[in-house]
Amino acid sequence: MQTLNYETNVYLAVSLSANSPYLVDPSLLASVHPALTHVGLAIGQMQDVQLLSVPKDEWSRVQGDVMGLLGGLEGVGRVDVQEVRRRYKRDGEEL
Repeated sequence: MQTLNYETNVYLAVSLSANSPYLVDPSLLASVHPALTHVGLAIGQMQDVQLLSVPKDEWSRVQGDVMGLLGGLEGVGRVDVQEVRRRYKRDGEEL
């Protein structure tokens, strides 16, 4: 399992359609903007959802460009910003 650092990065889940050219080489998704890095599979082993990252200190400056570029690519169904998932003990204390 990959370790994600939400303190330094913003993560984007990119859902690909069944006929997307990016299914062959998903790392090419990161080539649309220099701030993007391909992290890998976003959900388990589902090839159609890829995870990209953007350094948090650049996100506010590039957010509109990145979301527009990724959303406009052929074969990209949607792009979602991933939220930090916190885990809690039964008593409500954060793990």
